[in-house]
Amino acid sequence: MVSISFKQRVRQKEKVIGAWMCSPNPVFAELASSLQLDFIIVDMEHGAIDMADLPNVLRGFSGTCAPIVRIPYAHPSFVTRVLDRGAAGVMVPRVDTVQQARDCARAAHYPPQGERGKAIPMIRGSQYGVESNYRDRSNDEVFVSVQVESSQSIEALEDIVAEPLVDLVFIGPSDLSANLGLESPTDQERFWTVMDGVVQTCKSTDMPVGTIPFSGVMTSELYKKGFSMVAAGSDVTMLREGLMRLKA
Repeated sequence: MVSISFKQRVRQKEKVIGAWMCSPNPVFAELASSLQLDFIIVDMEHGAIDMADLPNVLRGFSGTCAPIVRIPYAHPSFVTRVLDRGAAGVMVPRVDTVQQARDCARAAHYPPQGERGKAIPMIRGSQYGVESNYRDRSNDEVFVSVQVESSQSIEALEDIVAEPLVDLVFIGPSDLSANLGLESPTDQERFWTVMDGVVQTCKSTDMPVGTIPFSGVMTSELYKKGFSMVAAGSDVTMLREGLMRLKA
């Protein structure tokens, strides 16, 4: 893991800012690291990044910019595989039940805390066995976030936030609003009531919460509302918008 302090920073409710990486070119990771962004979410759910791309992508990270990999879907095997390749943590999409959250969180931790397979001498995460303290450090520092994106996940939220190996709840506003049927501009007030309810449930157990800017709500406003982790923009959107300005 590149950043051994990211989990502690989030747990201490430090405000952290990052972006999404959807393409397998490590240049974006190098730029983000040089500019000292707090994290980048390497997106394997919607991005064009496969498991074979991951080691080269992760080599682009340095300093304190933490690579958090969003796995394709909520399955423990994906958690283990991206951590073995050297991710600082995982983001698990579409977590609808506490069992999904628990299984993925346990897959991120070695025994006795969890059930991660012990292939330490062979994996990139441990520098191929060079780092003798990798098991203990990984258990202490691995970051696990789960995404709330459906009515089922909201129903299970009180149990999810009580899971001791989950470090952050991340709201996916696009999928959540679609799932709840609250996508219209006229639905924004009702949707923010839902968002605020999620934040309050997280606060009740001191669980950090994150999201993305949307519907004109700026990062600074999200921090004021109680969010501490904000992922704003992506390599693809920044490239698209930069090219569009050439035609303006």
